[in-house]
Amino acid sequence: IVLWVGIALIALPVLRGWQYVTLISPLFVIFLLTRVSGIPILEARADEKWGDRPDYQQYKATTPVLIPKPPR
Repeated sequence: IVLWVGIALIALPVLRGWQYVTLISPLFVIFLLTRVSGIPILEARADEKWGDRPDYQQYKATTPVLIPKPPR
């Protein structure tokens, strides 16, 4: 995700007219990884494997899915 957004930001100053349509690509990659193919599939597999464990449920409830945050 960082790679695609970085490339889009670097290319932004030279885009003209219809070339701005290319900015859809990073948004599409973010959508795919967070809603379709990446995170949902991994979470489903982890739930199948460890879903009945209380320590996993606690981990899942307190850990951000994508962007790390400092502990509260």
